[in-house]
Amino acid sequence: MQQIKVCDDRLWNDLMTLGNIGANEKGGVTRTALSDDDQKARLWLIKQMTMLDMDVNVDGAMNVIGRFKAQSPTTDKVLAIGSHIDTVPNGGKFDGAYGVLAGLECIRTLKQQHVSLPFDIEVISFCDEEAAHNAGTVGSRAMMGKLQPEELEKAKTAGARPFLDHLKALGKSLEDVELSVRNPDEFICFMEAHIEQGKILESEMLPIGVVTAIVGVYRYIVTVKGEAAHAGTTPMNMRRDALVEAAPIFTLLPEWTNEQNPEMVGTIGQVTLLPGASNVVPKECRFFVELRSQHPKDMKAVRERLIEYAGQRKDWCVETIYEKDSVLLDDSMIALFRKATEKANLPYMLMPSGAGHDAQSFAPSIPTGMIFIPCEQGISHNPKESISKESAGQGCQVLLNNILLLAESR
Repeated sequence: MQQIKVCDDRLWNDLMTLGNIGANEKGGVTRTALSDDDQKARLWLIKQMTMLDMDVNVDGAMNVIGRFKAQSPTTDKVLAIGSHIDTVPNGGKFDGAYGVLAGLECIRTLKQQHVSLPFDIEVISFCDEEAAHNAGTVGSRAMMGKLQPEELEKAKTAGARPFLDHLKALGKSLEDVELSVRNPDEFICFMEAHIEQGKILESEMLPIGVVTAIVGVYRYIVTVKGEAAHAGTTPMNMRRDALVEAAPIFTLLPEWTNEQNPEMVGTIGQVTLLPGASNVVPKECRFFVELRSQHPKDMKAVRERLIEYAGQRKDWCVETIYEKDSVLLDDSMIALFRKATEKANLPYMLMPSGAGHDAQSFAPSIPTGMIFIPCEQGISHNPKESISKESAGQGCQVLLNNILLLAESR
């Protein structure tokens, strides 16, 4: 295998430049999908791809796809590298963005070194991985034909803009989303590099995690109806307080998940009260329930307890946002990433991912591999999210080694 090195400084400069788009004075970054700052970031990315003579396309699901063409390809299939550049509100610089820009740095290095490849490479920035509108991994699921049309018509919070409405404002339609679906046979494989978003690699003092599986995510909206009333004049025994009605589930959910399997997790991370005034008894409590596990049977068991609990109560409704089962990553890709890491003279460990990623959309139908690099104290989705320049370069080098190993094998 050719000994070619990525440029850590160049990658880091890209990360800092992109991290300034949507940044605030406290170090956080807000580039929620299809927002003005997300659009600015997408235009910046397109410019970088164009400067590398990549063919750039924005598909009907608003995925940005840059294709680096081989001079003498021996196959029509493409190697795909991707992640996302959208963020959660007040998130960090590296979640998602690292994987896209590591892919871009690989292209820069290959082009600079005049490496002849037997296949084209696509670097893809997927739209709305972070579920700004409703369900997450929107762009990658759209590309793999796994996106349900009704998901695009729902909003994450009451009064918010659904994904489809946002698309229409940008000149796209549901038909355009459907046209973004691609045949899995087009791909050699899919690769994603990402920050770990946990503390395991840092605690083990290891630079690389080779991912073996990605947990499933089941997400629901639960709505509990009550009756609005004046907070000062309505006696406690005459109230139908929606928050009070909902309150027991907030402690029951962690009990249910722990009873089912201590390795699974259940979270209620967002609660909305209507009308939302300090002097009004809530008439509605709306909250999100999220379940994560490597084992679908465990998530289904807790889901059934939730539905049964709601069904025994007046004016409760459980609505499914989406149910994504866990996936195992491809054995051959795991082996390839292990070899690529060894070629970089880096120690590593095999590990599952407790977070969902775009790779999850590809894994059931395309050979898919993924690596993690450590992030400081495991902090992510937070302005304090941090990685080192060295870690960024090491992960990118493993990604490049993988490309070269695949090229050699063909």
